[in-house]
Amino acid sequence: MINVKTRSISPELPGTDKKLGPVFHDEKWIAYRKKWDEYPAYGIVDKVPLQIDLFAVDICNLKCPMCPRQVFIPGKGYMDFSFVKAVIDQATEHGLCALNFAGLGEPTLYPELFAVIRYAKEKGVVDVNMHTNGTRLGTAFNKNLIESGLDRLIISLDSADKERYERIRVGAKFEKVYAAVEDLIKQRNEHPQTRLHIKANFIEMDESDPTEKNKFISYWENKLDRIAILRYLDCQSEEEELYHKANYNQDDNFCCPELWRRLVILSDGTATLCPRDMKKRYVIGDIDKQTVSEIWEGVMMQKARDLHRNGRFKELDLCKDCPDSYEKKSVVE
Repeated sequence: MINVKTRSISPELPGTDKKLGPVFHDEKWIAYRKKWDEYPAYGIVDKVPLQIDLFAVDICNLKCPMCPRQVFIPGKGYMDFSFVKAVIDQATEHGLCALNFAGLGEPTLYPELFAVIRYAKEKGVVDVNMHTNGTRLGTAFNKNLIESGLDRLIISLDSADKERYERIRVGAKFEKVYAAVEDLIKQRNEHPQTRLHIKANFIEMDESDPTEKNKFISYWENKLDRIAILRYLDCQSEEEELYHKANYNQDDNFCCPELWRRLVILSDGTATLCPRDMKKRYVIGDIDKQTVSEIWEGVMMQKARDLHRNGRFKELDLCKDCPDSYEKKSVVE
């Protein structure tokens, strides 16, 4: 086995993250995360991916200016619940570890959301995780979310300042969302046996002035389990690019680890190479016509893996200017 240099594609900046709590230190979780690190490092391709990113929701209740939805909406609205269950059934038969219930939309708008989470947990999925803009959170919703068995929730909050938050999260109300998140934390803390791990995302729109970032961290660092400072991506063009690109250098030896971890399935059943490929530039299969294993072990997926492992990722149009192939310069010039 060849050990290659890989790293997480997560656009988090160091210094704000915390480790998962002791509730996650069971044998199944540890084994799953061990595979998460080892599979890309050693080029291991299992029968099914470690995680399926099931982009089952294409509608949203906000109009955030930095979101690719402002120029493109990929699918039909909702994936049928029967179809969601069929994908979970097929993948868990071969040991699926994680389900990311997401999409270019707001997953909390999915009518059978709690049923999806419960079903995945009943089928043995170790890590059921989800992103949300937080607008649907509230006392009753939070209770149902906790009781559903969700493992990890990522909330896009982006500012601790009302005016700036509502300018970024167009359509959301600062006081309502922040109060709802505080309630979720309170309810979760009242039930220490729950696994729910709560993380907040902050998009660093201005890398030259850390004032907003520091204010956000100060507000949430002693309340939430984790804070992620995300790089600002320009999503208005054909390809996502770093907005502050001059602050970064591209790593010509970049090898994306997600090619050994995750499979993306859009609401119409199309499978794509990357979670960012909402425009279906690199389609690798169709779950209506193929099994999860056939797509995951298929020629298209393997070609991409081979190119990345051999330092040739730039031969793939989808990957050649990937934001995750860029590392921040040690000193911004």
